[in-house]
Amino acid sequence: MTVVALCSAGGAPGVTTTALALLAAWPSGRPGRRVLLVDADPAGSGLLAGALLGTPTESVGVSLVAADRGAVSPSSVIERTAALDLEASRMVLPGVSEPRQARPLLTLWPALLDVARDLSDDGIDVVVDVGRIGHRWEPTPWISGSDVVALVVRPEVGSAVRAASAMRAIAAERAGRTPPLGILVDAGGYRPPEMADAIGATDVLALAFDRSAATTLCSPASLDSHRLAASRLVRSSRAVVERLTELAPDPMAVAP
Repeated sequence: MTVVALCSAGGAPGVTTTALALLAAWPSGRPGRRVLLVDADPAGSGLLAGALLGTPTESVGVSLVAADRGAVSPSSVIERTAALDLEASRMVLPGVSEPRQARPLLTLWPALLDVARDLSDDGIDVVVDVGRIGHRWEPTPWISGSDVVALVVRPEVGSAVRAASAMRAIAAERAGRTPPLGILVDAGGYRPPEMADAIGATDVLALAFDRSAATTLCSPASLDSHRLAASRLVRSSRAVVERLTELAPDPMAVAP
């Protein structure tokens, strides 16, 4: 199974943009697998005014899954998703439009985590946009129960200080599980080994800083665009997806 949670310690580049970059790279990084992005950011969805702008969302989203709680299952969750490509190989479960809507979801997250594990066993990897952590509405079950947790950081001192504190909190929450790692959006400053030392992470992966590709990802554009696929951001995302796969291997894979 592969359930990957992405988060930030505040002041970091967009977790949603990072999640979308991974989705754009997923088919080549995980051949034969589909991927679902769960938007669990309690501060409000960045997708509704970005990648999903203009997409009908009245019948999709985590709030509707919560309303269906008596029958939460892999099939019922998939029914509440929106496809980001024609083959529905990349899907998204949109989040809430504003913070007050997130409060009832605190009791939904454990059930949705169980569904994510079932989906992954059925060939659908799950990426979760947790947003900023360290507040009362934090969706903690995704932090404690995901196969891999990655903290998105900037290559600068302030981000490193906040990330170091967050890393300690995440590691404590995940005692006995795979340690959290960092994803560094590289725009100069710290390099991955230096950032790993600064924040106390065993592994820090690098994403290229590519403003044009990030803008495209956050607009209603196809993730299958040849120009996007050739961008530095998506090309670097493929290596990140491959590393995440190594950290959370698929137990259904049969060794030769």
